[in-house]
Amino acid sequence: MRTTRQVAIYCVLRENNRDFYILVKRNEKRGGFWQPLTGGEEDFDNDIYQTVIREINEELSIDVARENILDISHSFKFEDKDGVERTEQCFGVVFSKNLKGRLRLSEEHTAIIWATDTDYLKSIMKYEENRTGLEKFKKLLSSQNK
Repeated sequence: MRTTRQVAIYCVLRENNRDFYILVKRNEKRGGFWQPLTGGEEDFDNDIYQTVIREINEELSIDVARENILDISHSFKFEDKDGVERTEQCFGVVFSKNLKGRLRLSEEHTAIIWATDTDYLKSIMKYEENRTGLEKFKKLLSSQNK
């Protein structure tokens, strides 16, 4: 059973000293908009990090280790389509190997975009809180590279 906690997962592929940020497009039945990976905590998840690992595997068909998950220190509340208040916590993951061509999207999504221009990505995202999460993830990565 789903809890009221959600995750937003900002993914980046680091290749040749460049960061390629990843967004996915939800299918039309689910709104047809661009966003980071998202999903809900299930009551069988051991903790919120397990939710992140499971969602990445479900939505991109790849595995990620817990130690590669970054807490972006950003969360927000929203009301879902059924009127349930949910809290979404933002995380980031950096992939250092080439995943292009290896990712398989779930049926929830119709497209994936890889881009270095975060201003462009923010311009195609529907929700302001997702844009804020992307900016905070970019700043976190920048601070770690100093």
